[in-house]
Amino acid sequence: MAYGANKVGLSGAFNDWTNALNSGDLKKFYDFFDARSEILDEDYPWRMNKAEFVDHIGFHAGGAGRASLWEHFKWIPREVEVKVWHKVTGQVSGFSTFRGKPVDAGFRQRFMGFTTNWHHHAGAWKVICWHQSPLIGRIDGASPS
Repeated sequence: MAYGANKVGLSGAFNDWTNALNSGDLKKFYDFFDARSEILDEDYPWRMNKAEFVDHIGFHAGGAGRASLWEHFKWIPREVEVKVWHKVTGQVSGFSTFRGKPVDAGFRQRFMGFTTNWHHHAGAWKVICWHQSPLIGRIDGASPS
């Protein structure tokens, strides 16, 4: 799908990217990532490239002979801000809730802040960086007493 090099186009790409993740269409979800992208995920302490991130999600989602660790999950963005500079660089940021049901445990919910950086080329927006981190670090111990 072609997305315009503007806020409407980036919003559409972000929504389709989010919907692909939440519907379990991981191929479509991964297609939004540039081959050189960097990901800083809330449950892994180091920066990952796209291949490492695909492997990381595969650990959770199953595939290649592995069972999924989750019965279901959803990533819900909130208070989303969309910005575009010079029709080639975009940013979508906000807060999110990750909620889900692991196979062997009760319900889980994490509240996070996130930033995604995007690059527009040939009618497509591609994720070049996704950083998300739990909000607890912004609240608990934010200022020494």
